[in-house]
Amino acid sequence: MSRQFKGVVCKFPILQIYAIFLSMLCIVFAGAAERGDELLTLVQSEALEARVLALQENVTSFPHQFAYRTRSAHHREATDNIVRYIASQFRRSQRLQVREQIVGGIRNVVAVLPPKPTSASKRIFIVCAHYDTQAVREPNWNPLASSAPGANNNGTGVAAMLEIAHLLSQYEYEHELRFIALGGEELGFLGSRHYVQEAIRGGNAEIALAQEMKATDKRENIVAVFNLDMLGFNWKSDLVEVVTNKESAWISRALIIANTWYNIGLKIRRTQDEFVDISSHKPFWDSGYAAVTLIESSTPWRDSQNYDANSFYHTFRDTADKVNFGLVRKVTQLVLVTVDSLLTHMFQTDRQIPQVTFQLPPIVKKSPVQIKGTFRSDFPIDIIVHPSKAAAELDRTTLTYTATVPLSPGENVLLVTVRYPLGATSVRQSVILEQAFAWKDVVVFPNPARADSVTEFRVEANVDMTDMEVRVYDAVGNLIKRIEGVADRLDGRVWRTWWNQQTSYGLAVSPGVYMCHISVVSKGETYTYLKKLAILR
Repeated sequence: MSRQFKGVVCKFPILQIYAIFLSMLCIVFAGAAERGDELLTLVQSEALEARVLALQENVTSFPHQFAYRTRSAHHREATDNIVRYIASQFRRSQRLQVREQIVGGIRNVVAVLPPKPTSASKRIFIVCAHYDTQAVREPNWNPLASSAPGANNNGTGVAAMLEIAHLLSQYEYEHELRFIALGGEELGFLGSRHYVQEAIRGGNAEIALAQEMKATDKRENIVAVFNLDMLGFNWKSDLVEVVTNKESAWISRALIIANTWYNIGLKIRRTQDEFVDISSHKPFWDSGYAAVTLIESSTPWRDSQNYDANSFYHTFRDTADKVNFGLVRKVTQLVLVTVDSLLTHMFQTDRQIPQVTFQLPPIVKKSPVQIKGTFRSDFPIDIIVHPSKAAAELDRTTLTYTATVPLSPGENVLLVTVRYPLGATSVRQSVILEQAFAWKDVVVFPNPARADSVTEFRVEANVDMTDMEVRVYDAVGNLIKRIEGVADRLDGRVWRTWWNQQTSYGLAVSPGVYMCHISVVSKGETYTYLKKLAILR
């Protein structure tokens, strides 16, 4: 982005046939579990690896077997061969309508899953990935004579898209679903640019631009685009970055919610930035369509949190042995169940808003406190408790949730918010934390203090206090001063005392750091607070 994979012509069909057999068995014998849970079990790392190997080797069988090991848009024969492979994978499902879009030598392969015959919906959802490769980080790369295997960039994205297409084409939806293998991404997103140009002309590239400007109703209603690009180079963590803009934020929210709901286990980094132009989402953004890119890192050339820089992409060494197929499987699962849920539930006119209850006594004695409740939803959700922003744990079997939240002494207003991709609903409840004693404020001022100044100690609690004492210790633990406090004459919850920076013998203390033990008595109990005080010359 290279080890050679000998015998790959025989290896990947066997793996594919095995994975297909398992998938069909699962579909036939699926039980009463939620469909999203069933779909998760159908994604196999072996099938994804077989597809990536096929894309990496790009083997032609006519007139003789030859491995191109490139998918460069400049290499016509290699492009023709990989387009045939992708189209043949789409055509494994008789319900997918497969066509090519060719503009200026750039070839997109489009597979359409039509909506139900009875549906009147014009909404379109897209899952896409670019298939072309390059090895421009190699000093001597020649697009017509050198390899650019592109196993990770972007064999992983294409493999995930093909697997999602195969699985979701088993179902019918109210809305149209499209899968697009984009060409020319490495040449400035040409494939996605050409596709978007056709979409804004109503799906007919022959309509003139002047007509397009007058007939805005012909613009296709593309609701959401999931672009998969470079998913598998991370052996450090199961991280995927979701690149979004403001208009597409609801898609990223859907992915984050699905990851938690189905316990997929991905670490999702959400990047909302209107100017990130690293992949094929950008032409969709520029035309006002909502789109996100899922990628291992939006800056793969440098280290970041939970990610080490990828030194293989755009080189000869971007081969399948560098790919974490467990990670690719999880990303595939995430997009699979998210798209299925959106098409099945989220855009239905009879969609029901999630319901939630909140069970907590009006008065509690300790913090943090565990809150409990029930929920009901026809689609994935998550639950956040404000103001602490604590994420609740959901039990989908019992339809209950729990969350542990900190409280402040006195009245607390808790907001339990149920989030779903297109909105949120909340319930609110007040709870009073009654504690025997709680520090509300402890002040040592000034700090640092000059040796010739006076330091004030002020404490405030949630209940009345009957005594206050400050003990000052030097750096080695010697007690140098004991000071009694006095109560505020208007409020027994506030006490003060002062120190003139002298020892018990009336000698000025040396500059340094002193430990102040502040103790108070309330209802017969003693409570202590520690503060450091720096004294300067």
